[in-house]
Amino acid sequence: MRRIQSKDIIRYGLAALLVLAASVALAGGREVDERAAASAEGTVIIENIVGSIVVEGWNREEVHITGTLGDDVEELKFKAGGKKTRIEVKYPRNARNLNDGADLVIKVPAGSRVEVECISAPITVTGVEGPVYASSISGDVEVRGDSPIVTAETISGDVVVEGPARQIALESISGTIRAKGREAEVEAEVVSGKIDLEFDVFLELEVEAVSGRVSATGDLASGAEVEIDIHSGEITFTVPASVSADWRIDTFSGDIDNAFGQKAHKTSEYTPGRELEFTTGGGDARVRINTFSGDVVIRKR
Repeated sequence: MRRIQSKDIIRYGLAALLVLAASVALAGGREVDERAAASAEGTVIIENIVGSIVVEGWNREEVHITGTLGDDVEELKFKAGGKKTRIEVKYPRNARNLNDGADLVIKVPAGSRVEVECISAPITVTGVEGPVYASSISGDVEVRGDSPIVTAETISGDVVVEGPARQIALESISGTIRAKGREAEVEAEVVSGKIDLEFDVFLELEVEAVSGRVSATGDLASGAEVEIDIHSGEITFTVPASVSADWRIDTFSGDIDNAFGQKAHKTSEYTPGRELEFTTGGGDARVRINTFSGDVVIRKR
């Protein structure tokens, strides 16, 4: 048997490293680095099935795409012109069991209107100052920045929104919704999950949940309408001691704990339901809270 010399070891080692590097490059997918001019306040539409999408607002009038395309991707369609930019990740028709999709970072003019639709991919949007519409069937959706209008929804995943948006609509079938902001009209809906909302002032508030826990914290604007309905779970609503509102709370099976002092009474001697009506301040806002099975807690901060 021929004895392996030190120079052979070096040569074989270099060859092995080259093979390994090539394997890693192939596993990482095809690299993407494309850009095109775009309107400072145009619309950017993004569609993907598998992978991840990150959208970042910046101060240039162009859209820049970086990232990788996996083996399941057929092509990346990137069309920019006028005030509309469309980015679509194409997959083979009737393809099944897609696993290796597109992981993209897309920089857009900060003032853009952004619309993102995914199937099995998380979505993150930051630094965008135009309206944001983000939807994923299976994946988390996160929006942070200065967008005035945010619509974020997912079937299986969490939704997180932070920023000064004044109109917010959030939905998750199975997951957690967390939102934090300043003055806003807020809609939040879950089938099975939790809702946590923390705002300086609610201009309007509408919450629905089938099964889960709802926590909302914030002052109420004059004339604000608040509707919170949950079938099974606890509701905790925290407001300033100086809040001005007209309150009505109803439970079919659950207690009412009211930090303002007024006591709930049973709706019937034959059922466990309770109800409570009271007014704080001048009663400028209107609050209606209903739960079928679960407690309602009103707290002062």
